[in-house]
Amino acid sequence: MAKSLTHIPEKFRANHPVFLQKIGKFFLSITGWKFKGDIPKDDRILLVAGPHTSNWDFFLALAFIFGLNLNVYWVGKHTLFKNGFSKLMRKLGGIPVDRASPEKLMNDVSTIIKKHQGVIIAISPEGTRKKVKRLKSGFLRIAKTTNSQILLAGIDFESKLIHLGKLFQPTGDTENDLSNVHNYFRQFKGKRPEYS
Repeated sequence: MAKSLTHIPEKFRANHPVFLQKIGKFFLSITGWKFKGDIPKDDRILLVAGPHTSNWDFFLALAFIFGLNLNVYWVGKHTLFKNGFSKLMRKLGGIPVDRASPEKLMNDVSTIIKKHQGVIIAISPEGTRKKVKRLKSGFLRIAKTTNSQILLAGIDFESKLIHLGKLFQPTGDTENDLSNVHNYFRQFKGKRPEYS
């Protein structure tokens, strides 16, 4: 079973429907997933999660969000928000990102942050489920623009653990920062290890 809700700062508690909370807890219980680490008490957290190798990552993330009753918004490809799914995805906390108009993402994130006393924005820096040589740098810009703390979350399917690491402090050297985050994620095995 996942950690007790007492480990989550009050400002990050959401008000998800009880039935969604029960579904999330049930999923975590029957699959044996847990998390290790703590959520810091800062007002704005940018949760950078990886490795992202499968669509299962999405369902696992929702299970944690609902099961732990967390106030989390997540960044996803704009294509997920098409064909009548836009309203549902946004209701689930989704924020669409279109590489053709990155300023729209910044505006959406800034609006959400202003609306909440405490909020967690989750993002996958790979930008794809495939193996990548270099992470996308958007999360560094978002953190700097919104004055958010970066919390690294390693998804390990081998141990069925989500590892919440220490806060990551960017150095200002983008390539060095991306390399350090990429190396951090390499210690975890995704659902499809060949893409980790």
